[in-house]
Amino acid sequence: MSSPRIWLLTGAKQGDNAQALRLADASGLPYERRRIMLKPGFDLAKPRVEASLHHVDLAASDKLEPPWPDLVLTIGRRMAMVALWIKEQSQGRTKLALIGPPKREADKFDLIVVPFHYRTEEAANICRIGLPLLGIDPKRVAAESERWREKFAGLPRPFTVFLCGGNIGTHCLDPATARSILATIESMRDGGSLHVVTSRRTPPETVDAMAKALPPDAVLHRWETASGNDNPYVGLLSFGDRFVVTGDSVSMLVEVARLGKPLAIAPLRQANRSVVNSLRRLNLPNEPAYAIAAAAQRAMDRFLPRIGLEASTRDFALLHEFLYQKGWAVPLGAPFVTPIDPPGDDTAIAAARLRTLLNL
Repeated sequence: MSSPRIWLLTGAKQGDNAQALRLADASGLPYERRRIMLKPGFDLAKPRVEASLHHVDLAASDKLEPPWPDLVLTIGRRMAMVALWIKEQSQGRTKLALIGPPKREADKFDLIVVPFHYRTEEAANICRIGLPLLGIDPKRVAAESERWREKFAGLPRPFTVFLCGGNIGTHCLDPATARSILATIESMRDGGSLHVVTSRRTPPETVDAMAKALPPDAVLHRWETASGNDNPYVGLLSFGDRFVVTGDSVSMLVEVARLGKPLAIAPLRQANRSVVNSLRRLNLPNEPAYAIAAAAQRAMDRFLPRIGLEASTRDFALLHEFLYQKGWAVPLGAPFVTPIDPPGDDTAIAAARLRTLLNL
């Protein structure tokens, strides 16, 4: 019996790609990776979920052509649209597996792997798991530990690492919030070292504000200047004694928790990202822009449930509370704790469901 043909669709989001790759590898089945590049603007735009390639830069992407696969595995809204298009081209023969519930067309996916903090109705094609399929390969941590040993091993202890996410649909890491987080970290430091790492989503104005507010002995690693071999992220995961992570970054929260390191979650400001981006393009100063965006988000939170809509399928507060209850994290400001048992891994559960789609 020949092996089934499996395509793994990946995009620009590294956290998403990591989950999809982890599940594909756990299945034990051979697969072909198809890298999908988006047209300008679609990395932030939220197109309607449908069978379409209108958002894809076909010239820059890997080929999507027959013979069509038996199974497509992917994650995220934009890749889900490509998967639906492939299923149409195969006249429905290709089966689809998706990580995270889609906004529409859920019945067209044969398997949907849903971490517990997503809101979705139960159905036969739903596979519920606990934390997302994220984690750092121990071999990679060991390798990066050696590579960064000279730079990080001799730093004063405790070695505190602040990992910054950024603006999401309903919350923002604005300059005032970032300064407040840094002030709280500084009040808890008791000496030692502090390294701050920004990400692709950290707003430039927030990075600049943190650079001015950092204590003299702290180090800022800017995302735009820390690419490839210069990215210290995994090295810091290895050498850091305790971590502060902004509450929007599910990938960094889970990766730190799985390593069993002391973890504190820093809350973001409740403010609508689209509103603040529009106001910033009009050159409105930071604080008024974020204040208006905060008022807009509060209004949406009151209004949307009244007409049967939710602002997001993800409940970040539920994820945070779960981490607190399990002893894997604390709210920023509470004393750091070292977890007794790091989180378990549900990848095998999802991989078993994936294999059943192919009668294996």
